Amino acid sequence: MRVFLAAVLGGMLVAAAGAAAPGTKNLPTLATGGPVTALVADGDRAAFVVRVTDPNSACAGVKLWEPRRGRVVRLQRPCPAGESDGEGTFGIALAGTRAAWLWTAGGNILETNVMTATLARPKPVFVGTGGADHSGVGTFSRSPVGDGTLLVYTYERRCDSYGDANGSPELQCPTGKKTGDVIAASIWQLAGRAHCPGASFGHCSRVAKADGQLTVLAVDAGRIAVGTEAAVRLITASGRLLHEFPVKARSAALSGNRLAVRTAAAVAVYDAETGDLLNSLPAEKGLRLQDFDSGILVTASGGTVTFRRLGAGRKTTIRPGGTAFAQLERSGLFIAARGRLTFTPMPDILRLLGA
Repeated sequence: MRVFLAAVLGGMLVAAAGAAAPGTKNLPTLATGGPVTALVADGDRAAFVVRVTDPNSACAGVKLWEPRRGRVVRLQRPCPAGESDGEGTFGIALAGTRAAWLWTAGGNILETNVMTATLARPKPVFVGTGGADHSGVGTFSRSPVGDGTLLVYTYERRCDSYGDANGSPELQCPTGKKTGDVIAASIWQLAGRAHCPGASFGHCSRVAKADGQLTVLAVDAGRIAVGTEAAVRLITASGRLLHEFPVKARSAALSGNRLAVRTAAAVAVYDAETGDLLNSLPAEKGLRLQDFDSGILVTASGGTVTFRRLGAGRKTTIRPGGTAFAQLERSGLFIAARGRLTFTPMPDILRLLGA
């Protein structure tokens, strides 16, 4: 595996234009240097994955932006195009000053590696790693998710219908499962005394495990929302079950005592303590749940970002164009689109929502 070098970049902030929220001006805006494929924020920072401009390459870099300090830190350099058939960077998480992301590589075997770096130590290091063949059999590390001081990710094992015949009895599919199905999954925190799964290095601790799907969806205030085959579970950082919601989720966002879930046909909002359904908003096929904070739900569809204040019935749209990504923190709203990342302070967002 190739270890990426990292360097601190001098960030150049320019005045906002097309991606600005209606009625705002002179917002901090960063030219990302390419199309953004993933965006996350925590506090007053945002981290993002930016793809190289070569359309034939999945290679990408990782950067962290602090708009109020005018600082950009590069955590991962883009790889040379064509270096690895499985090269790619997918998903990113941020918890305070620590970022983590999924980096893939390999040829006959697909390697899925969780990488992490901090502002103080921006050189990325490997933690958990998985390896699988092209039929989808083997182990996989999944994209990490974070908030505050908590960073977690899923590590799963997918089975082979001919496991015994292929000399891998531990990967043999049980009755009712077929090649590529998840037969075991565990959630790991990037903190602890144990080695991270699939590796002889890293510092991790296991949060929970299951004989089937257990995918991290969202993290907030020390709680983790995880998806199973037919439900969403809310657990603590020690793995204790707080509540189970009988809904199959594509994605989720957690904020205080509210859980937002993107289902096949809607965005549903639940009381995280009682499990009561509070809101259900019909959602077209291309709608993506982006974030949920301070009672404000953020979604995106193509190049349009919509944020609505639940309960008040007020919503506003921003149309930066391209494929837009958005993240909402109490500090404000981050939007990435068309090679630009813009930050709108929360007072401006509240004003647009009539608060």
